[in-house]
Amino acid sequence: MISNKNESIFLNIVPMKKKLTLLIFLLPVVLFAQTEIKDGSIIIDFGKGKSKNDTIKPKRVQDDEYYNEPKTKDKKKPLIVEGQEEKPDFQRDGLFRALFIAGLNLSQIDGDEQAGYNYPGAHIGVGTLVKFHKNVSVSMELLYTMKGAYRRRNVNEFPQYLMRQQWDYVSVPLMLNIHDKKLVMLSAGLTLNYMVRNKLRYEVFDPTGAVSDSLSAPGYLALSREPRKFDLGGTVAFQFLIKQVFGIGARFEYSLIGLKPSVNPVKNIRFMHNNSITLRLMYILNPIKKKKR
Repeated sequence: MISNKNESIFLNIVPMKKKLTLLIFLLPVVLFAQTEIKDGSIIIDFGKGKSKNDTIKPKRVQDDEYYNEPKTKDKKKPLIVEGQEEKPDFQRDGLFRALFIAGLNLSQIDGDEQAGYNYPGAHIGVGTLVKFHKNVSVSMELLYTMKGAYRRRNVNEFPQYLMRQQWDYVSVPLMLNIHDKKLVMLSAGLTLNYMVRNKLRYEVFDPTGAVSDSLSAPGYLALSREPRKFDLGGTVAFQFLIKQVFGIGARFEYSLIGLKPSVNPVKNIRFMHNNSITLRLMYILNPIKKKKR
């Protein structure tokens, strides 16, 4: 009887030791985890301190790439907002731009008793433009320009006459230019002119249609006086720019000094003046931009 009793006590002690050992191993888990008793069973939540709505954010590869990216001493490129103009870099782009010009003069001479921009002439040359600000530049040109006056023969009047006055100049315009949104260039300045050709044709016809020297003499003498070799003109101009390379526009120039006495000094115009409108095409040769290192 005694042996059976001892055996039963031993069998009860062994399960108790197993439960005690299991509790010892589970104690840290219970302390550091959330536990919940539901329907007589113990539920262990290892996500301690996080609510049900919390989610584990995935690791961002971009962050690792950013922090692992080698640092360089190169300056970052400036951020250019859409619609905002890039600031000009004159050290990179250069200050000087070459100009190639071609155009047509429509001229008259005030004080020769004729009217109308009837004399066409060539207007060609080269120049340079110095742009030291995004909105301001100065330019100088060297041009060969043909000015003068012309009156064709009119068969319905008497006496009939024909007049052609040709004055050719080597011109040096000095201009201040204002640039507006890279589309328009407004200019104003002075033009220095030196005459290289002075040619006059004046003919009066008699009733038979032949040239009469006696009738031509008075008018020829009034027009044939030698003009000044030097002319100073005030000049204004505008150009429409296409891709900042091609320019299409017009220029107006008027003599600021008298060139010679007018045909009829009694009138308000005592001296003759050049008066011309020029239709111009311009090509702007930009310098080769230096490559950034």
